[in-house]
Amino acid sequence: MEFREQFPTMTDVRQLEHVGFSSEQMAGLERVKALSQRGAYHEANPEHERLAFVRWLYLQGRLES
Repeated sequence: MEFREQFPTMTDVRQLEHVGFSSEQMAGLERVKALSQRGAYHEANPEHERLAFVRWLYLQGRLES
């Protein structure tokens, strides 16, 4: 696994500015990137989605334990 710099380089910032991103948008992208690297966003697998649906059914009172 290679080490990736946590903060954008000046080249990265200039490229984003060049294509029209505002400083607020770039800050938002960095927040999302940091959350993603910490595992806040993930692809749910089908089993996880099924379990979430069953939990929702239970909380709605449509299933009994």
